[in-house]
Amino acid sequence: MGITRHQHDGLTIIDSHAHVVAEYYAHEREEVIQRAFDSGVAQIVNPGVVIETIPELIELSERYGNLYIGVGLHPHDAKNWTDESLNKLKEAAENTKVVAIGECGLDFYYQNSDPSGQMAVFREHIKLALDTDKPIIVHCRDAWQEAITLLKEEGRGELRGVFHCFTGDSSVLPEIEELGFYVSFSGIVTFPNAKSLQAAAPLVKNDRLLVETDCPYLAPQKVRGKRNEPSYVWYVAEKLAELRSTTLQEIATVTTNNARTLFRLPALP
Repeated sequence: MGITRHQHDGLTIIDSHAHVVAEYYAHEREEVIQRAFDSGVAQIVNPGVVIETIPELIELSERYGNLYIGVGLHPHDAKNWTDESLNKLKEAAENTKVVAIGECGLDFYYQNSDPSGQMAVFREHIKLALDTDKPIIVHCRDAWQEAITLLKEEGRGELRGVFHCFTGDSSVLPEIEELGFYVSFSGIVTFPNAKSLQAAAPLVKNDRLLVETDCPYLAPQKVRGKRNEPSYVWYVAEKLAELRSTTLQEIATVTTNNARTLFRLPALP
């Protein structure tokens, strides 16, 4: 599957979660972003994971009309949370290109930060999402029940959001559906050993499905070993089309509409 094929087919898609920042792409950020747009990626959501990159994220989003951002603190770094962190997120959230709060959530697999600290910081993000009327981008690994419980308790049924880079199985989908949250698939769904994830992929409702790269990591199977980038989101969409017994066009259309609904992105002419 080549980039020009999709460009010539006239299909467009949205990478709902990428990390195109200098830390990973150095002086190639602009090339990577342009390559995505040239491939038919119409819009990119570029969430932050640490407070320090907010100025870079805002600057990039202001340079590219079709690039949007989220602001948040990854659970790995919850131990670094301060009152000043919250103030900076609040201030950044006033920017019109900030379409989400996050990436944030719970990661009990690595536990780079204490689980209780992660939960406290996640609560702060949930409150901020409600206060700003923005969706929340949730990172969840080995903490499904804890995350879902917090989202129910703190969200009070008013919270919009997505479980990004979904790594769960079909057993957690009913509770996610009850929350009304979206489920986003990354390159992991293309891996040969991701059987439980592949089994879950057809069970997500059409109006709650998203695609993403989560680049620079998790390059899809067809480009495994390469640094991931937003243009490779097509490989994720292609695999979802196969798993859901539908067409690439259908996946592109559905996920684009869903991303625009969740993040309130403008439709392109």
